[in-house]
Amino acid sequence: MTRIRLVLADDHPMIRAGFKTLLAQNDAFEVAGEADNGQELIKVVSSVRPDVTLVDLHMPGTNGLEAMEKLHAQFPSIKFIVLTMHEEREYVQKALKAGADGYLLKNIDREELENAIYTVFKGGKYFSPEITAILAESVARPSSTELAEITPREKEVLGLVAAGHSTKQIADQLGISIRTVETHRINMLKKMEVSNSAELIRKAFELGILGS
Repeated sequence: MTRIRLVLADDHPMIRAGFKTLLAQNDAFEVAGEADNGQELIKVVSSVRPDVTLVDLHMPGTNGLEAMEKLHAQFPSIKFIVLTMHEEREYVQKALKAGADGYLLKNIDREELENAIYTVFKGGKYFSPEITAILAESVARPSSTELAEITPREKEVLGLVAAGHSTKQIADQLGISIRTVETHRINMLKKMEVSNSAELIRKAFELGILGS
């Protein structure tokens, strides 16, 4: 069995130790490196090249957001999950722009942490329930004339995509077919001139369709 290699970054040793203990209970995971500040995180990830990096937002010197943004640009295949106490929309928005694939609050349990790692490792998105609610509430707030072509239904689909729902879940929730969901997603990719869902979500935040 191929193990998922992880890097854990947090400036509090006891928090790192706690998460490391949780992760050690699953043989599918290997904590290949640790960091207690942003600069060290950049060095460790550059050396270790993990599959998934778990990163706190606030760390000394270069913070988690800055480090993640630099690493995402340099190593786009590495997945990033934010581990934080901050559930404000502003932080979620900045994290997604910086390249986060997941956003978790530190009060999560072992099962949710494992689910998040598996989900982003396979190319998906994962958010704590509180963050999912924030993302869902932030939809349908267009603030740019560039968004005039995005329809109300497309905005609904986009909000659910950003909240981490699968195509089937979106179809079931909106009472439409899977094919229709995919059609809406493809139309938005074309309208916003991006190539995948991650870029679509980030651009939607930048333009104001999500967040703000």
